Amino acid sequence: MTAPAAMSGAMKLLRLIARTRRWLIVAGLAAVVVITLQRGVFSNTHTTFPIFRQSYHHLVTGSDLYAMYPAEQGNAPADRFKYSPTAALLYGPFAIVPSAFGLLLWNLLNATALFLAFTVLLRRRAATLAMVLTLPFLVHSLQSSSSNGLVAALIIFAFVAIDRGSRWGAATLIALGTLIKLFPIAALTFALFSPKRWKFVVAFAVVFAALLATPLLVTPLHTLLSQYDSWRTMVLNDEVDLTFGLSVMRGIRVYLGVDMPNWPLQAIGTALLVLPLALHRERWHEANFRRLFLSSVLVFCVVFNHQAEHQSFVIAAAGMGSWYVTSARTVQHTVMLVLALVGIETLPFVLIWMSMQADLIWWPPQRVRKAVPSGEPDPFMVGAPFAAIRQSRAEALP
Repeated sequence: MTAPAAMSGAMKLLRLIARTRRWLIVAGLAAVVVITLQRGVFSNTHTTFPIFRQSYHHLVTGSDLYAMYPAEQGNAPADRFKYSPTAALLYGPFAIVPSAFGLLLWNLLNATALFLAFTVLLRRRAATLAMVLTLPFLVHSLQSSSSNGLVAALIIFAFVAIDRGSRWGAATLIALGTLIKLFPIAALTFALFSPKRWKFVVAFAVVFAALLATPLLVTPLHTLLSQYDSWRTMVLNDEVDLTFGLSVMRGIRVYLGVDMPNWPLQAIGTALLVLPLALHRERWHEANFRRLFLSSVLVFCVVFNHQAEHQSFVIAAAGMGSWYVTSARTVQHTVMLVLALVGIETLPFVLIWMSMQADLIWWPPQRVRKAVPSGEPDPFMVGAPFAAIRQSRAEALP
């Protein structure tokens, strides 16, 4: 079979998959139920969700959130709570109900949030296909009871909120993501697309401070300050852990046999991430450019995260999915996609991210599947037609 024939067959298969939205929803719900039974009823050996549940009770009772609790959470070095005190408070609704029911609600929240995020970001068929490509990674994340599906959704929702002019909504979503896992703070780069950037910075600072203080609802100030001090110590200890994680930094240390800290490569990666924004300010108004940058941020948050685990890659997969369904369907893109889907995690996602950055830096319009002329509705972004309607109505007013 020739390459063009193979690509044509692949396109037909992708179009067929994209029509299976209702079955995708059924499959997602079934996965949530099965995984909940697997982790919460038939087996209680997995420690992640118990750690989340216990963090709320430790916060309320004033116990150190970041201490070891072998009888409750396991005795492995990883069996410790690593999120903020605010995150511990947010786990309250899942901690005050029976464990299996709480796990069902938690898994349902992660799966539903990510599905809805694709729905508000992309048109129906593109959203469905993106979710199909992300589903294997979401299932892995759910099996680990992780928060990564929710974090990916918060980043996407924040991007959409900024695109729709909701400054306070975007600030709240980014702050929530950051207080669950620190790396969603990279989504602050979306603020550059906002016409009133300094007002967004102020909104984020206000919301972030308010969320930092929300545990005061259940714990006194001196105890909360002690919790934040323990959290700082936890974060600093994680930063110097050079043997854990599936990041590009650890890959270089392992394969090249060099001993180096995380921050130099993270600094280089951050500079490369924002370089297209510095080079192409005139492109910020283009929906394709902004959407590709969103995909890049999602992948960046994983491959340059020194604590990235297998279940973290659902965040990168969300970026990969939105990138693939809205970019040129080249052989190179498909090969990288297939390598990522078969479970070769870090390297394919690094290659995908480099491809995204190359397109953002050099920004050749022919590499984008449907370049949208300025002023026209974007065929992929759900919010764009409504924005165009509002603009046309505003121009019609005297």
